[in-house]
Amino acid sequence: MKKILYLLSINILTITLFAACTTKTMAQNVRVRVFSTCNITSLTLTPSFGAYTLNDSIKLNKSNKVNISVNDCKIAVSLNDKTIAKTDSVKISSEDLKCFVQITPDNVKPRRYDNNIIIKLDVAKKNLIIINDVSQDNYLAGVVQSEAGGASDNVEFFKVQAICCRSYMYRFINKHAKDGYNLCDDVNCQVYLSRANKPQCIEGAASTNGEIIVDENDKIIETLFHSNSGGQTSNSEDVWSNKIPYLRSVVDSFSLNMPNAKWEKEITQKQWLNYFKGKGINTKKNKDELLSFSQSQGRKTDILGVPLTQIRKDFNLKSTYFDVIVWGSNIKLKGRGYGHGVGMSQEGAVNMCESGYEYWEVIEFYYKDVKIKNLNKDS
Repeated sequence: MKKILYLLSINILTITLFAACTTKTMAQNVRVRVFSTCNITSLTLTPSFGAYTLNDSIKLNKSNKVNISVNDCKIAVSLNDKTIAKTDSVKISSEDLKCFVQITPDNVKPRRYDNNIIIKLDVAKKNLIIINDVSQDNYLAGVVQSEAGGASDNVEFFKVQAICCRSYMYRFINKHAKDGYNLCDDVNCQVYLSRANKPQCIEGAASTNGEIIVDENDKIIETLFHSNSGGQTSNSEDVWSNKIPYLRSVVDSFSLNMPNAKWEKEITQKQWLNYFKGKGINTKKNKDELLSFSQSQGRKTDILGVPLTQIRKDFNLKSTYFDVIVWGSNIKLKGRGYGHGVGMSQEGAVNMCESGYEYWEVIEFYYKDVKIKNLNKDS
């Protein structure tokens, strides 16, 4: 009974929140390719909630199963195991305010998505292209839950994450326009693994409807974020080549004492020194420096000219923010933080919100000289 009441409360909250959103923003959908990293040749699609139609003609309900597969360079469509068409594309259209479907591919775990589904055939690869034609707020709630749903239960934090994700969406809305959709669902765009069912994520997206982050020139910023800064974020040019004014290093005490604030990795001295020898470093001359490297006075960018970003990649480290300590015949890398370190620390943002800071204060702390703009009011 408790589970039923909980699910009912989620549905009521979702409907209430999205009914309150402006018609202007809700009318605008975004097309997102889902299962984009998977090679899918067949799937089953089942309406989970609400009324749907298949190709604008066949009414669907929860008892219907639509089977879709690649067949002779066409998409074969079966309804309840009866073949009804071979076509170039399939559209599953939602008929109500709140509708979602379950997609069960033949080789991947099932997922649920809100609103509409479009399926096309990639003739060259002979697989299915699955596109979720979804309202912006439903999409953003799903992204927030996929990117950070387990980080907190604090709605203020999910407001921060939603605004960051919305800013990214608008900045890169046409990233895959040539492919017939707006964005994909993996890290090349934003992670979007399902519809949102966590009320706090839904509320975070809905209550910040239309809000984005812009720089001093009123341009949408690139809202980079990572798990934990380790106590100090990085300048953009220290990780990549471009110096971006709003992505400046900040001392970040909010990230300390959080789950991903510290890490360690042990490596043999021989392996460590041989690595730098392979990079052209005179390890005999520079042995002391290599074995006592420290960032206790602040983040650095390299060790004897070898970029820390490259070292992180080659040794599979959680971050570039570490010190080297001799540990017998080994060395211990005592690290801080998790991720590239540029922009917002998610765990730091969680700590700020749980300490009483408002979402705009978090954004202005991690991104320099920016402001929040509401597209529904300011455009």
